[in-house]
Amino acid sequence: MAIRAVLFDIYGTLLVSHAGGSHPDPQLRQAIARAHAASPYSFPEVDIREVYSELHPKLEPVEIEALALEQEHAFNPVSAMPGATETLQALSSAGMQLGLVSNAQFYTVPILEECLGASIMGLGIDPDLCQFSYLLRRAKPDLFVFETARDTLARRGISAAETLYVGNDVLKDIDPARSVGFRTALLAGDPQMLRLHGRNLADSGANWLLNDLREIIAGVAQL
Repeated sequence: MAIRAVLFDIYGTLLVSHAGGSHPDPQLRQAIARAHAASPYSFPEVDIREVYSELHPKLEPVEIEALALEQEHAFNPVSAMPGATETLQALSSAGMQLGLVSNAQFYTVPILEECLGASIMGLGIDPDLCQFSYLLRRAKPDLFVFETARDTLARRGISAAETLYVGNDVLKDIDPARSVGFRTALLAGDPQMLRLHGRNLADSGANWLLNDLREIIAGVAQL
């Protein structure tokens, strides 16, 4: 069955990102932990603006967003993954439906657009095919995040088996994407961003191992 839609993770997939572990600010970590504890979900997510507002109640919303963005740039500097812009534009030109399914915050898409040099729509990404954790209040690997994407595609007549999900983390990307029926590609070219969680490439569970995003351009025709 031919691939008709391609969904991407962002951090470690479309963006080079080496951040891992907890934020260095203990107050921020504690506030996030409180929000997580109050959530009814197994894999909760916050809107980071609400967390900063709790810690800095005198700041205006625009100041909160500026502070959050400043902290994100300091803690998690990112850049475009090699071939990301080229890959997205080529897939869009080939008629693929493109979307994003990612753990993300309000600043993620603007940062992505800045790094890739175009708006997400200019890159061929359909906003209606984007699922972000801060809006859903659930984070990957929660299956709900992937089920929501799957159901949106199904309403367009595109089945899970016709959808490829691309990510760099076997637990947060590959496993849940497989569970909802997507075909999967693991971006494994950079060992610093590859997240195997104790597994090896042979048992990653991915249908396809990528060393470079640009391999998708020709490769989707062969899946």
